Amino acid sequence: MPALNALAQKWFDTSRRYSDVVHFIHVNVVEPHPSDPDPSPYSGVVRDNENSRPQPRTYGERVVLATAMAIAVEGTQSVVVDGLTPAGRNNPLWCTYGPAPNSAYLIDRNGVLRVVQKWVDVPALEAAIDQVLKN
Repeated sequence: MPALNALAQKWFDTSRRYSDVVHFIHVNVVEPHPSDPDPSPYSGVVRDNENSRPQPRTYGERVVLATAMAIAVEGTQSVVVDGLTPAGRNNPLWCTYGPAPNSAYLIDRNGVLRVVQKWVDVPALEAAIDQVLKN
């Protein structure tokens, strides 16, 4: 989060910050470090550690975790919560874009997916943003 906060506040040019020209949206999805008895959605293994949190069972529980995460987000960046419903329409963004705990996607003004990072790489993301904004 600190690296993304720094990117959002970095000057894009002499008059604008990146956050003036790019919408930074953080999506709270499946808990990557669930506490016992829930297995990790990535490894299938139950592992409690200092990062473990209960896997949300309701949308309200997920909102609580997202609210805690939002404290770390600075500036005009947004935090949204992926779907979690009793009807089973769960995690539509996570399922559509690829299940990953710390991924990044750069979507241009036309809705074209320009960059997919399975694990966010801020310097590479910055270079990709620069390239998209030059076009």
